[in-house]
Amino acid sequence: MRVKHALAIIRELTITELKVRYKSSVLGYFWSLLNPLLMLITLYLVFSMITKFDIHYYQLYILLGIIVWNFLSEATNGSMSSLINKGGFIRKFNFPLETIIISSCFSSFVSFIMNFFVLFVFILFFRVELSFTMFMIPLYFIQLMLIVLGLSFLLSTLYVKYRDVFYIWSFVLLLGFFITPIVYPLEIIPFDYLKYYMLNPIARIIVDLRYVTLYHYIPDMKNYFITLIVSIVVFVFGLYFFRKRKNGFVEEI
Repeated sequence: MRVKHALAIIRELTITELKVRYKSSVLGYFWSLLNPLLMLITLYLVFSMITKFDIHYYQLYILLGIIVWNFLSEATNGSMSSLINKGGFIRKFNFPLETIIISSCFSSFVSFIMNFFVLFVFILFFRVELSFTMFMIPLYFIQLMLIVLGLSFLLSTLYVKYRDVFYIWSFVLLLGFFITPIVYPLEIIPFDYLKYYMLNPIARIIVDLRYVTLYHYIPDMKNYFITLIVSIVVFVFGLYFFRKRKNGFVEEI
């Protein structure tokens, strides 16, 4: 019964979050679709002229990377301050605080799914052959969601006490964008450093998603399970850290 109650809260908070996010916007939900497209145009024009990478379906290559990275950025930034933003709600009602973080991430996940739908529209437009490997896409969504939830639990806990976390995380995201293969191929990474580079689980998820979505290639499943284990560890640690300190949230908020 408690699980059913928590799920109902998550559903209502997610719907509310989506409504509030675009409440005063003229374009509303279309902004969640327009943002990655504007980034795509900018990055494609800059990097196609300067670097001239030999990447098949380069527009789609960039767009997929942007969509994944935007989800990570939007979800973690949004959930980080969600406890503070809902401070009055938390003080007034008794409910699982985890639901606030989860609902914040889920609202970003809805935008992520909408953006992935746009990606598929472009896939059809560029006449990319559809393949059975696309059925593997949800497997990588699971990895991504676990990492996002784990980071969100961790960051929101720290943010309650230390507001500087926002600025630190903004820098980490900026740095991460450029050390993740979003606009460039893995081939430019020196071979001796590649194994260290791919320790970044988001890089692995983006690379493997491109394989199954654009290039009809089944990635090494050993790497998949390694990344899955890392994702679970991030999630469990973040949740543990959150629950260890949540009893003191009301005083800080």
